[in-house]
Amino acid sequence: MLDTTRQTSVRPRSTAANVYEMLRNDIVLGTLKPQQPIREAEIAASLNVSRTPVREALLRLSSLGLVDIFPQSGTLVAPIRIEKVRAAQLIREVVEVEICRRACRMASPEDLEALSSILDEQEFAAIRKDMRRVYELDEVFHRRIFETADCLAAHEELEDVKTHLNRLRFVTVNWPNRPNTIIAEHRDILAGLAARDEQATAAAMTMHLRTILQVLDNFGTRPQ
Repeated sequence: MLDTTRQTSVRPRSTAANVYEMLRNDIVLGTLKPQQPIREAEIAASLNVSRTPVREALLRLSSLGLVDIFPQSGTLVAPIRIEKVRAAQLIREVVEVEICRRACRMASPEDLEALSSILDEQEFAAIRKDMRRVYELDEVFHRRIFETADCLAAHEELEDVKTHLNRLRFVTVNWPNRPNTIIAEHRDILAGLAARDEQATAAAMTMHLRTILQVLDNFGTRPQ
């Protein structure tokens, strides 16, 4: 079922973009699960919008491969497609490794302190077993590196590319010991930035981003 507890978060004049962002987040975070039906009328009613922006949002999600629309039959949340995850990981790695090299040259003490604070909060979230917050802070950490490198526009361009990858990332953050591994890898990246060691930082980022490829070998044999 659609999470209707947030129905007041989308105003009656909301655009298709608002609906799209909400549905995309629900798919990535597993509120809407693979193969789950999406009912246009139900979403429109819960958000107090017309069916037109919902239809436009679903078409956009379909173009990204996040939903499957079957004419005369209905719309389903698409399964996590491994080939799209692999493609997204490759693109992300190329971009983020270069970004962290630039961040090495540009990081200020304030940047490093901000990144360290994010990791402290992420560690606290892991202790509380708040996996959604662990995932959110993972995104905040990486975005902050883009900001440090003065390349936030590149981060925004990467968002749609990462969508399929993010679905799997959120599934796996709930696996035993995975949060601790993520945090340890983040601290290695931060250590490289603090030392202004481009090679070490690039290596730490590469290893961190390739962990998901190892996860793919077990995907489908773990709880989702």
